[in-house]
Amino acid sequence: MTADQGPARFFAWSSEDGRRLETVRVVMTDRGLRASGYLVRVGKRSYGASYSVLCDAAGRTRRVTLHSDSAVTERGLSLTRTPGGPWLDGAGKSPPMPDLDLALDVDFYASVFSNSLAIRRLGLHRRLGQESVVVAEVHFPDLTVEPVVHHYRTVELSEHGARLRHQGPNGHHELTVDREGFVIDVPHLSYRLK
Repeated sequence: MTADQGPARFFAWSSEDGRRLETVRVVMTDRGLRASGYLVRVGKRSYGASYSVLCDAAGRTRRVTLHSDSAVTERGLSLTRTPGGPWLDGAGKSPPMPDLDLALDVDFYASVFSNSLAIRRLGLHRRLGQESVVVAEVHFPDLTVEPVVHHYRTVELSEHGARLRHQGPNGHHELTVDREGFVIDVPHLSYRLK
């Protein structure tokens, strides 16, 4: 689902089996990107989560706020990345993970949208290229964070967007993005609703 009214966009994705649904509203301006979304997973480890992301004009993630709940737990997390400096939690303390400071992007486990952040920042939806990046990966529903390396390679460009290969801790995936770098689908995993 995409609404093209002004700087705001609305996207929704479903997993192939229909057990995971994600929606996000994205507002883009000259100052950066602001996104607010929801992720629901039904099954063995059911949970619901909400997130908001703020990126600067260069595409670097500056602030992330998350809330997650399940039958066992309810958690909240806030992270802010200072310009050129460390990530800080909601209490203004730096998490004890020095490698996290290398991350300019966040990735939410099971989120289709969050892949778009690194792709857009690196411009891989507009050029053939290959990049390896450290991301601050957040796991649901416990909201643990760890620095993880993701590899992206653009394999095809078209007038409609690009096709990329992605490798992360959960394996290899191919994904398609639109002209703005937002993920359309990850074959056999998730697809964007129209």
